Amino acid sequence: MDKRNALLKLLMAFYFLYLALPSIREMTTPASSIFWAAWIVFFLLVAGANIGTLLDIKKRQFINIEEYSENKRIFLKQN
Repeated sequence: MDKRNALLKLLMAFYFLYLALPSIREMTTPASSIFWAAWIVFFLLVAGANIGTLLDIKKRQFINIEEYSENKRIFLKQN
């Protein structure tokens, strides 16, 4: 279910980018350039998040250094 939603959101983001691309050529003021730069950054964030969901990328789990050294000691004692 989550992957289907992520795919639909990704397709919708690409569709909006497709609709917006012709009007990028009409930028004449610095304010419009800033607007389009912000819009493209937002598109990249949305696309990246949904691609991450599709590829099932999860956050790294950081192991506490003390737990790691304790686990290493236990492993060395067993061997």
